[in-house]
This record gives sequence, C-alpha cells and structure tokens, in this order.
Amino acid sequence: MGFWLTVADEAALAPSDRYTIRFEEYNAPAPEPRPLPAGTSRRPEQTVRLKSPHVSDGELILRIGPAGARIVTSEAAWKTLSEPVLLAIGLYWRFQAIEETLDRLTESARGDLGHATMPGLATLKEQDRLNDLARSIRALVVDLPHFQGPLTDAFPYCSTELSAQTFEALAEKLHFEEWSERIDERAEAVEDTYEVIGEKLLEFKNFMWEAILEVLIVVILLAEIVLTLYEMFGPE
Repeated sequence: MGFWLTVADEAALAPSDRYTIRFEEYNAPAPEPRPLPAGTSRRPEQTVRLKSPHVSDGELILRIGPAGARIVTSEAAWKTLSEPVLLAIGLYWRFQAIEETLDRLTESARGDLGHATMPGLATLKEQDRLNDLARSIRALVVDLPHFQGPLTDAFPYCSTELSAQTFEALAEKLHFEEWSERIDERAEAVEDTYEVIGEKLLEFKNFMWEAILEVLIVVILLAEIVLTLYEMFGPE
C-alpha cells in the first residue's frame, strides 16, 4: 500500500500522528482522543475481533480510525494474524489518503464548474492549473485498481491461504467494498468534470482561432479594397 512499517520511538511521535499502530494490554483503559490534522476524514472508529486459528492463542482486537490503529492481542495470536491485519491497516490508510485527496479535488471541481458550462478568457488564463488538476485525478484513477487489488483477489498479497481468507473476513467487517465503491464514484465524478472542462477549453480555443482568422481575412480584404481605391483615385 506504499507504507514502510517500522518500530517508532513513542516519545518522538507527534500527538496527531495517525499513521501509527499501538499495542495495548487486555483491559487497558481507553486512551484519550488525540487531535487530528485539519481536513482529516471523520470516518468513525471501528472495532473488529479476529480469532486465532489456535484457540489457546486467544483473539486479536483491532480498533482502527482516523487517529490510527490500536491492537490488543497475545504474542502468539499476533504471530499468526499479523500479515492480514497489517495489509488491512495499510489499505485503510491508503483509502483514507485517497479520500482526503478526493476532498480537495472535489472542492476544486465545484469551483471550476463555470469553466465547464461557460468557458471564456478566464478559462484560457487558468488552463495550466486546470490541466494540472486533470492530470492529478487521472493519476489517482490509474492507481486505484492497484490499491483495490486485495479486495478483488487477496491471494497475491498474502503468503498463505489462511492469511488471504483472514484478510477477506477482515475486509468485510471493515466494509472495504462499500468504501472502495464510494471512492470510485467520487473519482469518476471529478474526472468527468475535468474531462468536460478540457473539451470546452479545446472548443473555446478553436472558436478563438476561427474568430482571429475571420478578423484577419476581413483586415486583408479591407486592405485590398483600400489599395484598389488608392490605385484608382490616388495621385498619379
């Protein structure tokens, strides 16, 4: 999912660092809510439980939300379940980052609707910015199938069949399919907006060139008329 997981120094982490996984003991008191950066998705925290294949190992409890992930489990259960759980956390974080990117692009698209309905000289002045936004949404759409891959087929992302099956069960509990569909719909809406803007911009450019060409033709014709009149009535 594009994340590098490493052991972090708790003292070095910022209070708002949401890309963290914290391990807790059973029956530990719930931590105080941590502040989130501005613009962070407010998807509610979810809690899911996974049973270890070995009953004696106990279970794993995953609490995940915009502020990060917390895990309660035994060392033995973590050894068995860590692979699918880390894949699910990575996918959660990636979808969260994509949604925040879509928030910004959607806001920009709303502000640019005028260029899609009534392009003008302002559209020409803004064409570099509009083209950059169009490239950004296209790049996101191109990357989506890769990030959504585990939902289609988890086996290439897991080392065992058990891990793949565990991830599929976890993805269902975390409602990843519905989240993925929502992302697709939002991305398609923004992409369509900038495709229309691109088409309108091209049409406006063509119109401008045609208008300039027509003006040039009129200027040339007037020049020819003036020259002809000069030749007919000018001084000998």
